[in-house]
Amino acid sequence: MTGPYLPPEVQALEPYVDAGVFGVVEVHVVTSLLRSMPAGAPAEARSVAVVLALALAVRAPLHGHVRAELGDVAATVVADGADGGDGAAPGSGGTLVFDGTAPEDITDEGAGHDGDPFGLPDPTEGVVATSSATDGLAPGQSTAMVPTTLEWPDPLTWVEQLTSCPLIRNERVAEVDRRAPVVLANGALYLDRLHRDEVAVAAQLRARADARLDPSAVALETLARLFPIGSDGPDAQHRAARAALDRGLAVIAGGPGTGKTRTIARLLGAVFAGHELNPSVPLQVVLAAPTGKAAARLTDAVQSEVEHSDLPESVLEQLRSLKAITLHRLLGVRPSGTVRHDASNPLTADVVVVDEVSMVDLPMAARLLDAVRPDARLVLVGDPSQLASVEAGAVLGDIVGTRGRPTPVALVDNVVTLDRVHRFSSDSPIAALASAIDQGMADVVIDLLRSGGSGGAGSISLVDPDDRSGVDRVAQAVMARSHRLVELGRAGDAVGALAEVGDLQVLAARRRGLFGVADWNQRVERHLSDAGLLRGRWSAGRPVMVTANDQLNGLFNGDVGVVVLVPGAAGGRTRRPVVAFDTGGEPRLVDPSRLGSFERLWAMTIHKSQGSEYRDVIVTLPPPPSPILTRELLYTAVTRAKQGVTIVASEASVRAAVDWQVARSSGLVARLS
Repeated sequence: MTGPYLPPEVQALEPYVDAGVFGVVEVHVVTSLLRSMPAGAPAEARSVAVVLALALAVRAPLHGHVRAELGDVAATVVADGADGGDGAAPGSGGTLVFDGTAPEDITDEGAGHDGDPFGLPDPTEGVVATSSATDGLAPGQSTAMVPTTLEWPDPLTWVEQLTSCPLIRNERVAEVDRRAPVVLANGALYLDRLHRDEVAVAAQLRARADARLDPSAVALETLARLFPIGSDGPDAQHRAARAALDRGLAVIAGGPGTGKTRTIARLLGAVFAGHELNPSVPLQVVLAAPTGKAAARLTDAVQSEVEHSDLPESVLEQLRSLKAITLHRLLGVRPSGTVRHDASNPLTADVVVVDEVSMVDLPMAARLLDAVRPDARLVLVGDPSQLASVEAGAVLGDIVGTRGRPTPVALVDNVVTLDRVHRFSSDSPIAALASAIDQGMADVVIDLLRSGGSGGAGSISLVDPDDRSGVDRVAQAVMARSHRLVELGRAGDAVGALAEVGDLQVLAARRRGLFGVADWNQRVERHLSDAGLLRGRWSAGRPVMVTANDQLNGLFNGDVGVVVLVPGAAGGRTRRPVVAFDTGGEPRLVDPSRLGSFERLWAMTIHKSQGSEYRDVIVTLPPPPSPILTRELLYTAVTRAKQGVTIVASEASVRAAVDWQVARSSGLVARLS
């Protein structure tokens, strides 16, 4: 680890870099921090303990943690291990080679393309320049253990050694007007911005949890009619809706098919019905979700529930007018990262409903809570068992309580968990499989998959990667789907092509390696090319996914489109390719030349599938040991399916995934208890 710009103190990180614990990001940031230290700082401010602490604070959010706990380093600092497809063993690390590039010149561009014929950058690849790439890991998903040979300071003396560093501020010490890039709080290290976000989120949640609202008698009567109270008292859906009527904050948690959307739709029906007593003041209701796909799905789900409701027509009209938007659009996020709406310019909405909150990271949660009026109703909805946000934090999990932790005391009256599955029949194999995964019952999961259970509401199966005939059957299903897409695309059937995309989807745990996204993409396109069905960059039937918000075209990260052929110039016989997107209502047709960031979608990562549903899914997992094999990953993949799940993996891979949970470190629970 050499380089003319590296301070000598940074050399202390070399064994940790070689072990794969730290990478180029941490080294560059620590270098910049040390260079910013005041000239009069004592020598102790540059000690090994300080350098390690700074590196840990930078490292934590790269892995999804809000903080790094000094008392349990292994909980928040993990080695970057390969996942079986990149040729490096977990913890093997690699050697950083510095060529004198200044820290500010390092960017997140230049990542691998996985052989993508589009030549597009891979949006999930990071900047860590080691030989131990995490291959498609979202932050927080690397779970390889820290090599035991590494030495870490004693936690108690470690904290004492940090007091001399002006770059680190102690939360417990009142220091007026003093800012520092790193904060020490309760034996844990935070980047300053994440510490401020956590404190703000905790304060906002407490204040909103305590806020009492006064629902009208009509609203309560409507709610009682929509959610009849049986002899056993109100059910969970009734209690959730009632919490949203009575309080400034309500959190509705539950797995797939538990009726979260039904509860939202009927809750809003009661709210609108109650507001009709004061029609001169319009009621502003906003539905939002983290991604465009999740927002579109929320809109469709609410509209579907509306059509099965017996609410007054005036209320139904208001419900039909609701269109969910992304959180970025709701808050007015600018390219600079600033937002249009905050405490000084709050949202005008009276009711804000946010779905798929498991995908919301801590900074976004802080912005959302800051922007919602103190007197407005805020309803947060999601499944805490799914994969957490890509960025730092697990806000929904902290709020609801996971892994045996109860709901924080401050929110116990605001959180309602729906645990009765309505989507599937009581004997649904998909529901049983998801439940067993969520509970960490590996033996039950394997037994269910071995049985190949099937029922009226779904079927499941396990295909071993070494089973050539089984893999061939899976591949044939994927190829048949690609043929149907080509036929629909050539026919110009945008509606049919988009429906076909939603019928079957390959969900891969990783991007590279056997049965990874790149492998599937290459297999499909080679097959279509050999069949003479793939003709150019914008060949009919090719599915694509938007990978960055595109305000110009009204598209958002996660939106899915398909290339279809439409008539060219008036009177001409030629046809031209356009990309059809499902944004609600009629498909939106976009000229390919106007598209921004996107990637092809014959297969997608499980992370990218969050917020989406498909009739059938094919899930592929790498062999163990792999840092991406986690319970949350497998649960998320399985719960994307409505009818059928096929898992292409060994039993060992499935067991490894079920047995390993991702735990993200934050102090939010403690601040709410």
